[in-house]
Amino acid sequence: MKKNIFLNVLRILLCLLFVSLAVFVFFHPKKTQTNILSAILSSSSEDGTLLNLSLKHSGRFRVIFKSDNQLSSDEARDEFMNGVDKSALRDDFALNKNISSLLDEYKIHHSALLSYNTKDELKLQRYKIIKEQSLERLYSPFAFNLLPLEEDPFLLFSDFLNMISNSSTGYKNELDGSYYSVLELNLKDSIALSPNLLQSEMPKFIDLKNKIEDKYENVQIYLSGTPVHTYYASSKSMKEINFICIFSSLFIILICKFYFRSYRLLFPIALSLTLGMTFGYLLTCVFFKSIHILTFVFSSTLIGICVDYSLHYFASQNNIKIIFKSLSMSMFTTVCAFLSLLFSNITLLGQIAVFTSGGLIFVYLFVVLFYPLICNNLKLNQIDFDPFSYLKRIPKNIIAAVFAMLLLLSFAGYFRLNFDNEITNMYKPPKFLQNSEKIAVSLQNTSASSVFILVEGKNIQEILENEEDITQNLKQDDFIALSKFIPSIKAQKNNRELIYALYKNELFNYASFLTQNVRENILKQISDEIKKSDYLKLENLPAQQFKDFFANENTSVILLKGPVNFDIAKKYPNAKMVDLKNDISKKVERCSTSCAKLILPAILLLFTVMSLIYTPKNALKIISPSILAGFFVIGILSLFGHGINLFDILALFLIVGFSLDYSIFRFNSIQDPAVSDLRANWAVLISCATSVFSFFLLAMTSFKLISSLGLILSLGLLSSYIFSFILISEPRNFPQKS
Repeated sequence: MKKNIFLNVLRILLCLLFVSLAVFVFFHPKKTQTNILSAILSSSSEDGTLLNLSLKHSGRFRVIFKSDNQLSSDEARDEFMNGVDKSALRDDFALNKNISSLLDEYKIHHSALLSYNTKDELKLQRYKIIKEQSLERLYSPFAFNLLPLEEDPFLLFSDFLNMISNSSTGYKNELDGSYYSVLELNLKDSIALSPNLLQSEMPKFIDLKNKIEDKYENVQIYLSGTPVHTYYASSKSMKEINFICIFSSLFIILICKFYFRSYRLLFPIALSLTLGMTFGYLLTCVFFKSIHILTFVFSSTLIGICVDYSLHYFASQNNIKIIFKSLSMSMFTTVCAFLSLLFSNITLLGQIAVFTSGGLIFVYLFVVLFYPLICNNLKLNQIDFDPFSYLKRIPKNIIAAVFAMLLLLSFAGYFRLNFDNEITNMYKPPKFLQNSEKIAVSLQNTSASSVFILVEGKNIQEILENEEDITQNLKQDDFIALSKFIPSIKAQKNNRELIYALYKNELFNYASFLTQNVRENILKQISDEIKKSDYLKLENLPAQQFKDFFANENTSVILLKGPVNFDIAKKYPNAKMVDLKNDISKKVERCSTSCAKLILPAILLLFTVMSLIYTPKNALKIISPSILAGFFVIGILSLFGHGINLFDILALFLIVGFSLDYSIFRFNSIQDPAVSDLRANWAVLISCATSVFSFFLLAMTSFKLISSLGLILSLGLLSSYIFSFILISEPRNFPQKS
């Protein structure tokens, strides 16, 4: 009686917990994250900075028009731009397109603005060079001057504007005999960072692209950039989730029909899986601000893992008592395996750990607490032949020889062991997107790197001055910084003094095209300008235009282009060099090393726990197949040239946690006469088959991080099952229950 009351209380508490989480998530809905980089980085402040930098241009993408003549590519570009929904685009600060929005302010303060090259020449008083360059600009048919010569006789303002316009990466018009036009667009942040909105907006651009390609037979259009990759990756991920769910479900249906000869058990299985995955999702929403779409892709394998609990229950003829110990140990080891992912300090793996652990625990509790109520009268007829009847005829010495050969083969792979933690290898885009990015890079006039310098300051003027100190020895075309567009007040004052010195020394013998009075007025005007305290300031300009130059309120970003000297920022206490690609790869590498160091302690801890439940000898027998499976898979993958990465190392923990089930159930069937060896064999075989099949489907997915986990887990679980069959003695033939 007391036991029934206790079980009813547990059932009520589980229902209340589920409902409470559902209510919380209903009032606090979470967004789905699709950014690839956010799948790799952790939630630390340092990684947050890296992620913010990567998101600076999350909405920018390029539309590249290729044709056999320039006219067609230009016409297609113009038609595309006319057909674009402008409401989806940012009114952004494009360095080579929207500079006109600043011209009015620039004109007012033109006497305080100099290009970096001209400023360097003026500091060295190389006035002859300045005059030669000024005359070239003056008489060049392609030159432009937005100020009258009476205000800017040396065309220094034109030189400054030319530096600004060249600060962005231009594009070639011709390459390998084809002609190109490039259109740069920038989606609003609300669209670029929202998977749902991106899924509705990006198809409009793709449809417009296809429409124009159909109209112009000699024009090909390519899309490149972060939102394009995000759209295709998320679209494919959703298809892959559906694919895995459908085929895993069909496989389970076939298994149930084959072994249990009935479809009646599908309803409780489907109910437990649905509630388990929902609970995992709700629990993840509680602990994370957003959920990455790859979490859903990986967690769809819960179908193959959680169904094991139901299958073991029905294989025991609905007797929860005889499998409770094995089922509990199975749940415990699997959850521990998933929770080990939390030590990676990677957001995606943390979400997978919480999602799957929550789902597993809920399905386990549902089977233990509710199956005896809803499935008590569900009697199933099971097939009565031994799946290993043919294998049992194989001599033990042959089995031992094959086992030894497999281990030696994997051992040979360790001589080719290599580690690959490059971030660029975590994601492989489809070939058509790779081709688009290759074309975009080939068309760029300058090579843009992923290297930044973060510059701190108490206020905007200190930030600008720090930027100018750091970049003073750089060529003006080798970086992009806020101080290029808005010099500090200190620099503007110095610029006026340099210009005054130029005018005083060279104006009268240079500007012969101006009258004496005009030259005298120019000199007087610049002299008066020096005395003024009116300078170009950021607060007088639209803040939206310059927000991409800031990592946060007190930190600006300098983007380096071309070859990078990594010693630039070392002598500046307020500066920090950031290399997105290498820094993230190093973080993954350090995490790999940390996780590898945990393997031996984890095995020892597992052995200790299992020794407390069983004897040390039996504990060693139980965990050996799983450990050997991990060793075997790493060796085989290395033998075929697979570079071992962080996720392969983490997969070792999962292999041990998952595959211990097979050894536990097989071993317990030896100890407990109430467990039929025939049913134990079938239960473990089906459990392995469903899990391996789910992870094998995962290995077919497009995202390498997830497919790598799927491959090593499917191979590892299959190997562990085979090793458990070899290393753990065959269960005794206890009498079947009538």
